Amino acid sequence: MISVIIPALNEEETILNCLRSLAAQSIPRETYEIIVVDGGSTDNTCKIAATLADQVISQKRAGIGGARGDGANAANGDILVFTDADTRHPHTWLETIDEELTTGGYDVCTGPVRFYNKTIRSCIIQGWRQYYLLLHHFGFYWLIGSNFAVKKDVYMKAGGHRDISILEDYDLSLRLADISARCTYNRRTAVHTSARRMKGIIPYTGIYLTGFYHYHITGSDDSLLNYPQPRTISFQQFTKPGKLKETRMKIVSAWCKLILNDPRFD
Repeated sequence: MISVIIPALNEEETILNCLRSLAAQSIPRETYEIIVVDGGSTDNTCKIAATLADQVISQKRAGIGGARGDGANAANGDILVFTDADTRHPHTWLETIDEELTTGGYDVCTGPVRFYNKTIRSCIIQGWRQYYLLLHHFGFYWLIGSNFAVKKDVYMKAGGHRDISILEDYDLSLRLADISARCTYNRRTAVHTSARRMKGIIPYTGIYLTGFYHYHITGSDDSLLNYPQPRTISFQQFTKPGKLKETRMKIVSAWCKLILNDPRFD
């Protein structure tokens, strides 16, 4: 069985289209389940979700990663598929994923994430994400939460999602690479998601720079859990040239270790 896991919080305007696209998949409905993990919605998200989902559960763990992990723990399937409540899926999405992970010999399957309400900002961000594809040549697949699937046993072996809200899927991607999970990128699994959260390139970039700083430098789980808002992002920690150089070198070392697998960067 396949388990599709969707974290949701006040998504009454988007979740129905998401669930309809999942209910209309080309494989028999009894071969997959849909699990919505509600993060405490105060609108009609749960009521709408209950019309098409097999399970609507309350989130117990913290953060977006915690919500995905709660869904994985509740899943009955041996293939876990992760997506978001504002995402729409092609008719053969699950069929293609099933082929890759069942007969294709892969542990992880991912594909393009495009925007259905394009803006200039979303086009720039989508273009920026193309560099993820270059990392495939080094054996690293940077997963995006709207569109990836993994065998449940491999997911558990990697430790699953951590209880953080930013870079939670980057973190999982690194740990899947550490256990040499076999990954594939299939363009036929392209999904379309909303660009509504793309408020600006500078705030978007600032959020991720802050995330990478805390992920690779401070190691602060609390800072990764409390998703920064654009107005609260501070770069005071980068004001001293010496500290900026140290930060840059640590991030470069982390990436060299990952991509080149060179012990000199340990």
